[in-house]
Amino acid sequence: MNKTDEILKKWLDPVKKDTLPSVYMVGGAVRDYLLGRSATDIDLICRDAKETAALLASGRDAAVVPFEKKSDEPCYRVVDRRDKDNFLDISPVRGSSVADDLAMRDFTVNAMAIRIDCTGKPGAVIDPLNGRVDLEKRLIRLTGAEAVISDPLRILRAVRFAAELGFVIEKNTLAAMRENVALLAEVSAERIMSELFKIFNTDNSSEFTRLMDSAGILEIIIPEIQPMKGCLQNDYHHLTVWEHSLLVFENSEKIIARLKDNFGQATEQVADNLKKGNRLSVMKMAALLHDIGKPSTRQIDPDSGKIIFYGHDQAGSEIIAEITRRLKMSKQDREYLKTLVGEHMHILSLSGTDVRSKTRLKWFRKLKDDIIPLLIIEMADIMSTCGPLSEKSKRDELIQWSKKMVCSYYGEIKTIIERKALISGRDLIAQGMEPGPAMGQVLKQIREALDEGLIKNRDEALVLAKEYGRNIKACQ
Repeated sequence: MNKTDEILKKWLDPVKKDTLPSVYMVGGAVRDYLLGRSATDIDLICRDAKETAALLASGRDAAVVPFEKKSDEPCYRVVDRRDKDNFLDISPVRGSSVADDLAMRDFTVNAMAIRIDCTGKPGAVIDPLNGRVDLEKRLIRLTGAEAVISDPLRILRAVRFAAELGFVIEKNTLAAMRENVALLAEVSAERIMSELFKIFNTDNSSEFTRLMDSAGILEIIIPEIQPMKGCLQNDYHHLTVWEHSLLVFENSEKIIARLKDNFGQATEQVADNLKKGNRLSVMKMAALLHDIGKPSTRQIDPDSGKIIFYGHDQAGSEIIAEITRRLKMSKQDREYLKTLVGEHMHILSLSGTDVRSKTRLKWFRKLKDDIIPLLIIEMADIMSTCGPLSEKSKRDELIQWSKKMVCSYYGEIKTIIERKALISGRDLIAQGMEPGPAMGQVLKQIREALDEGLIKNRDEALVLAKEYGRNIKACQ
């Protein structure tokens, strides 16, 4: 029995058979059911949606929550009180028939219905728009010419479904998306980012990012990328800023697809790092936008005549701050994206053999777990920089160093930077130090001394703290 069958049976079977109206499963749940995939959202339609929701809730320990899936379309979510992930969404039939309702949906593969009997058993497929044929052909096709105009977000949803299912967007649908792409500007930022993150969360999103670029979608969402197109770089690069950025995006996905080959024993920790929240999607967004500050900082060095981009990382961070504000990203995602863009040049300066371990530890302590996606982006950046002045041996050296740093972080560095401080401000006050900036400076120096192995225990830390305190007083 399919998991969807089990869920429907558990919800419908306890209800008195003579009280249940005709109920139909619709949308993505039907598509996934026919593909043999487990449905995460099960949508039902019927004539008396509110009453039916209450009826299903009464059959078990469940609550009915009015829920707006789409504007001006009532929906009632029936949620199991003991399992919040177990729910059904029930909406009224739109139009005069189920066929009318299906005709108002987005894509043919989502415009099928299945009658569900009173025990929860699925019946025959209702398919007035030949969605099953498109399902077999692996095509995303609009249900009609007005589908995009009635909800322009469907432009992004077409890309998302193609990316998630591994389907192809039908040529007339793609043409309609291009023709109406400007309408995306009318869609709320929250809805756009939800779809964009789902696209970036797929394994092969670089292919669909290029599709969004060719369809003009990305420039509607992030117009700041336009100056990146055609922006020439120096001879370390073989591509324009934008084409280079697309390649970095693609190479970051290739690195992630081969985590074990790249990071060995740290594979599981790296995978867990990227699974949390939107971290994977935002990391890919950072890969795409890491050089967004280059056009505004591009100059010709008067002495050498070479193209330079001094300060493009910080300029990019400032541009990202505006983009994330406009797109209404969460504070956590905003700071994460700004960090990845603003810090992406530091690896090049920290990979030298003359860099002290204290300097690297300071950087790791500042970035913590964000160091991992940053190192992945840098590996992809190095792989994508193949101009005539870029030596393959140097690229290979930097990539190997980055891999080593990832493994070192989980092997020893993370333990070092997360260990408990040997002393606190209270200890310094007990030594006679007044609270203030000097106290923070001493605690920082004690931490660095511990990192460098100059001290090993609390007693040694207290002795060193007293010495630092005397030196500060002497300088005042």
